[in-house]
Amino acid sequence: MAIDQILQQEFQRIIKGRIAFNEPMRGHTTIKIGGPADVWVEPVDIQDLMSVIRWADDNDISRMVFGNGSNTLVRDGGIEGVVISLKNFSNIVLNRHEDANYVVVGAGANLQQLIGWTAEESLTGLEYMTGIPGTLGGALIMNAGSKDGTIADVVKSIKYVTKNRTVTVEKEDLEFGYRKLKLPKGAIIIEAELTLKTGDKNEIGSRISKRRGERGDVQPLLWPSLGSIFKNPESGEKAWELIDETGLRGVRVGGARVANEHANWIVNENNATAKDVEVLIRLIKEKVKDKTKVLLETEIIVVGE
Repeated sequence: MAIDQILQQEFQRIIKGRIAFNEPMRGHTTIKIGGPADVWVEPVDIQDLMSVIRWADDNDISRMVFGNGSNTLVRDGGIEGVVISLKNFSNIVLNRHEDANYVVVGAGANLQQLIGWTAEESLTGLEYMTGIPGTLGGALIMNAGSKDGTIADVVKSIKYVTKNRTVTVEKEDLEFGYRKLKLPKGAIIIEAELTLKTGDKNEIGSRISKRRGERGDVQPLLWPSLGSIFKNPESGEKAWELIDETGLRGVRVGGARVANEHANWIVNENNATAKDVEVLIRLIKEKVKDKTKVLLETEIIVVGE
């Protein structure tokens, strides 16, 4: 439902951060697609964020956190309720100890900028995530990673908030899975503490450059996209190989196309709509199921109406 003017005015009075109404989401997604959000808000600190949560929950208004939109398809009808950006939660604090280096990072920190920072500080442990787009918060929620590891490998603890309190959870009490992290309903991650080792700055830089080159060789970086669309099946196959078997590389629906460079990517080639992308996703799932008997599961998140 649309948020009425009285509630809008109340929201503006109690929130310190930037607020926008009917905010076009295509400007917040890497695939450059998405209808308007009822409310877009950028809380400035923890208290401001908790005020957003309380206002939304007390008024029975839906809310969601939005990172940099690298794995989220927003439907053409947009998003009802409040969309929360944690762009102001991007702090990085390093605590060096004899046994390890502990880095406290805000959930809104850009993952690739974080990797560059760790390289400058001669810290190793995140190079395998080079080229993975998104924020730290999104990486934690999705337990993002590559064949060499996931973000869970370096997590010491995370901190999240509800409308009334902040909670810190140590690694041993967290439930990470393949591309997921289990959290209490409605909880919002605000930061994580990572454990990184000291390494040789030049070697770390070389590993990052090599990984960046490898990803650039096989990924369609010239077009807006969401990255990998489907998870790799638990049975061990690669999603892109299964899609390749169907001959769908390069197939178009409207302005969306299965990437020629990587069959598990869909690109926005010509003003694609979310509907174009969803139709293409359904086509891929049906063709792969018919040919290989494997039902692919999407890795991206689809939101809105």
